[in-house]
Amino acid sequence: MLQGTFKRTLIGSLLALSFGAHAQINEVHFLIPGGAGGGWDTTARGTGEVLAKSGLVKTVSYQNMSAGGGAKAIAHLIETSAQSDKTLMVNSTPIIVKSLSKELPQSFRDLTPVAAIIADYQALAVHADSPYQNWAQLLAAYEENPAKVKIAGGSARGSLDHLVAALTFKNAGADASKLRYVAYDAGGSAMAAVLAGETQAISTGFGEAMEAVKSGQMRILGVT
Repeated sequence: MLQGTFKRTLIGSLLALSFGAHAQINEVHFLIPGGAGGGWDTTARGTGEVLAKSGLVKTVSYQNMSAGGGAKAIAHLIETSAQSDKTLMVNSTPIIVKSLSKELPQSFRDLTPVAAIIADYQALAVHADSPYQNWAQLLAAYEENPAKVKIAGGSARGSLDHLVAALTFKNAGADASKLRYVAYDAGGSAMAAVLAGETQAISTGFGEAMEAVKSGQMRILGVT
């Protein structure tokens, strides 16, 4: 399958934090460009928890702002930059892809990277009870009838989850233009869709998929 990783960083419009500094920071507010339970959400909340427990930050708050694959959050951060000097937003490859494809009126270049948090692989996974035991079987079903193979993702069309699934089928010689990608608000919602039988598979971060694998709910067919 594809080579590469899904990288998440923290970005801020005016904020320049030094997490190694000894002085305690009074307040940090995390702006999360997706819904609860997804990769952006868990990254922000996990980072905030560590900062608070370590004593580096006194107060940590969170705000989920989902829409447009990060478009709403990035616009909000830029437009309110004068009042957002204590705000960090979780940024990742999907937002950069959408910015480069001119889908966002703002550019990721208008934001300042603060810290790299996670580098994650992408994975294609199915329900543990799925008839597709491996990638070859899912590919064969897609080639026979693409309309019957819906792929869930926790980001908008044209972003990372969508591109990974499309390029994987394309690299296998299938017609990626016929891919039925179903965009959900966050990775958690996309995972729930697969478990409920709404879609046949999910394109998501490897770390997110592994939690469902460990609980016996899902099976990974391939990793980038």
